Formats: sequence, C-alpha cells, structure tokens
Amino acid sequence: MNRRGLSLLEMLLAIGITSIIGAAIASMMAASTNSLASKNDGRQSAIRLATTQARLGAYIAPSMCILDKGTSHFTLWLEDSRESNTVHISEIRWIKFNAELNMLTVEFVDFPDTWTQPMIDTSDIECNASTDYESLLSALRIDDVINSVNLVDAMDSCSFWINDSIPFDATRICIRFSFKSDYGVTSDSIIDETLRIHQPPSEQQ
Repeated sequence: MNRRGLSLLEMLLAIGITSIIGAAIASMMAASTNSLASKNDGRQSAIRLATTQARLGAYIAPSMCILDKGTSHFTLWLEDSRESNTVHISEIRWIKFNAELNMLTVEFVDFPDTWTQPMIDTSDIECNASTDYESLLSALRIDDVINSVNLVDAMDSCSFWINDSIPFDATRICIRFSFKSDYGVTSDSIIDETLRIHQPPSEQQ
C-alpha cells in the first residue's frame, strides 16, 4: 500500500483544529473553576450573613434599651447588673462600623484586673438623661478602660435604623450592610432585630 504523508495544508489544518480543541478545553476548565469559586464565594457570604445576624442578635435581643444611635453606630444598655434601674458605664455596649477597617466592632468598659472592687464601684459611674454617650466613650478611651471585640470583618458598608426617632423609645434595630468578596461587593443584606424586653432607665420612664 502506498502511504502518503500529510501535506503542509493538512498539517496546518490539524494544528489549527488541535489548537481550537485545546482552547475549548481550557475555556471549559476555566468556566468550571470560576463556577466553583463563585459558589464558594456565595457560601462564604451566606456564612458571614448568618454570623452577623447571630452576633448582633446576641447583643440586641437581651438589651434593656437603645441609648443612642447614629448612621454607623448604636449604643445599648445591655443589662441592669446593679439592679438600680439606672445605666452604669459597665453595662453599656457601643457597636460601631469602622469604614476604614471594614469592621463591625463592639466596645465596652473593661476595668483593670488589678483594681479592687471598691475602686471599680467608684469608677462605674451612673449615667443620666443628659449623658452624651459618644463623648463618654471618648473620655473612657482616654482613661484606658475601654476594650473592643471585632464582630464582623470584610464589611464594605453598614448603616442602622431604629423604629422611633427617640432611641430610648425604640424597640427594633434595622441593619443594612454589604460585604467585600473576591468577586467585588455583595448585594445589600438587611437584618431586623428586636429588643425582647424593652425597659428604659428610670429617668426616661
């Protein structure tokens, strides 16, 4: 049998077809990888959403009342641990969104371990109707008795609303936020949390 080799044209066609097939396979593999990565990114966002709701709920739901609120922060009277029906600084939680660090944090009074109980009792000052809670926080930071915990990271935006113009009278907080992800910024999510037992301090009743 007479065996004929590939002509130059046939060889070029074969190379071209092989290249096309190779490119198609590479494209399919890339699409598959992107799909898996996208699904993984979606799972991460879902986990972050659930984490955000759980952590905020752990502070909001049991709180006595809302003391103050701004666009990117709110302040809670977490508990009446002294059973005085008044707010003491150790009972306050300041929850803030730090746009520079893309973090949602909670700040609270943390007296030094070396302090005696009488020292703590003296320093755990009582608030009143005229207390400016942001100014109070700034002063406590200067006194170096404030600690903070990161609640949620990789946040791109976060803002807060309440269901009353007067924070002390509000019973619900709405949080609207988005996350940074490998595929850009996620769509906004909204969480509504309600104070289970609404009890303002005595000076607001």
